[in-house]
Amino acid sequence: MSTFRNQGAHSSRAVWGRASDLVAALRQRLTWAWIREYLPWVNSASVRRRAAVVLPPYRRVYTVRRAILPFLVFPPLCLGCLIYGFFFGLNAPYLIVQFAAPIGVLALLSIWALPDRRAAPTAGIEFCFLAFVVLLILWPDYLAIALPGLPWITSLRLVGLPMAGLLLISLSVSQSFSAEVARSVTAIKPLWYALCGFWTLQCVSILFSHAPAFSVNLVVTYAINWTSVFVVSCLIFRRPEFVERYMALLCLLGAPICLVTFLEFRAQHILWAQHLPPFLENPSDPTFFHSLEPVFRPGTNVYRAKATFKTPLVLAEYLGMLTPFLLFFATSRRSLSIRVGAALMIPVCFVVIRMTDARLGLVAMLVSILVYGLAWSYREWRSRPQNLLSTAILFASPAAFMAGLGVVFASHSLNMMVFGGEAQASSTAARQGQLGMALDQVAHQPWGYGPGQSGGAMGYGEGSFITIDNYFISLILDYGVIGALLWYSAFFIGIYSAVRYAFGEKYVARREAQLLMPLGVALCAFLVVKWVHGQYDLHATEYMMLGMISALVFRLRNDRAAGLATEGS
Repeated sequence: MSTFRNQGAHSSRAVWGRASDLVAALRQRLTWAWIREYLPWVNSASVRRRAAVVLPPYRRVYTVRRAILPFLVFPPLCLGCLIYGFFFGLNAPYLIVQFAAPIGVLALLSIWALPDRRAAPTAGIEFCFLAFVVLLILWPDYLAIALPGLPWITSLRLVGLPMAGLLLISLSVSQSFSAEVARSVTAIKPLWYALCGFWTLQCVSILFSHAPAFSVNLVVTYAINWTSVFVVSCLIFRRPEFVERYMALLCLLGAPICLVTFLEFRAQHILWAQHLPPFLENPSDPTFFHSLEPVFRPGTNVYRAKATFKTPLVLAEYLGMLTPFLLFFATSRRSLSIRVGAALMIPVCFVVIRMTDARLGLVAMLVSILVYGLAWSYREWRSRPQNLLSTAILFASPAAFMAGLGVVFASHSLNMMVFGGEAQASSTAARQGQLGMALDQVAHQPWGYGPGQSGGAMGYGEGSFITIDNYFISLILDYGVIGALLWYSAFFIGIYSAVRYAFGEKYVARREAQLLMPLGVALCAFLVVKWVHGQYDLHATEYMMLGMISALVFRLRNDRAAGLATEGS
């Protein structure tokens, strides 16, 4: 009996062995060359035409698996598209962001699969970047194209999205471009790590949000307006003349802003509030009507101008940010007209800031003047020790600083400008109360509540106009303790790098080092302002400054680039 069993098992193994050999032989014979030989229709002109559209360095590989795969994938893909279209028609436009996510993923995959090219479309990136900076200052962000069934199309999205798309396309199609960008953005490695960590934390914090669609929209907006601006800045501003041009551009854009502010303060209302076409109105957004309403200081009934910005605080922040650049051009060795124009622009900005009735603008100007004066005198003393003026200013700075504080405390009007009075006491108390509430909420959830959820965590009602007067509160509530540390670390690293290379003995006489000084002072004033101002309307300019610092440090570290910079100056 066992003999028959052994013979049966042996015969079954033999049958399975022959079957395996037959399958292996068929797999060897069933090649694409064999199919084309015995199936003439496969070797038609249509196949040759399809094969001709493959771009180098790619080539078409013919296998049985690749021939069968479309027939296995196409029917499920069609079914998925039908289901997607059905639910899109059922839920649009309420869930348009969620339904746009697969399209965005497919677009990113298409960009990743693009063939290599010798040159990247950098000209388009530079043009979009220039338009982005101009529109950020001159065009009110709350005036956007609001068409039925479409998302709110702002001016920054119209130029920022193409800029980010061209950047991704350039990184995908050009290896040399990718290598150059990598060298620029990693010139200050701690800065790049902090920014990457913060962006990663922004994406992860979406999981903790009570409104994921709103948080995703914010993260995408931040990626375009902040992260892509930093990367593009690292690429564009490796030429020092471009840094000077954009500094001058920010100052020149301040001239029409000041003119609009004078006219608005005289009219006591937003100039274009009653002259908007219907396609620029968005009644569903509460910030739209709030931005168009005139603002008066409670208690004094003083009108607070805001020009093209949403609030008077943003206008004051912008004008205060211009002070280091105006001082740079006023103290530079350029033509007399440029120095006089920059010097005259400083008191004009002071008057316009007074029209906003915002203390943070005056504080930014005061910090910029004191820090820049000290930095300029130290730099001149290091490069030209025989200069008596810089030496006198440097060693008299401590006494001048204490004398300035004494004047501010002694003068009632100056004290009111800087520290405020009874009319500003309510806003000061509100900031202190918000800080205490925020710390209590952070103790319950130290990892954050998700992007854009700080208002809800503070107890503001849904749909209400949310204003938080301290950006530290927004950071720590949205992204937790780690997010706040990463964000502040990026700017502290940028300031440290600017100071280190601006005053180093090796670089003190170079053009790049001279440009680093006003950038570091502007970031110092920015961090002071963010302690009393919670809006992020101008953060794109600060990320641009970080990119400028990274690009200039890259040139200083690169001996060849430094030589070119010295020759150009």
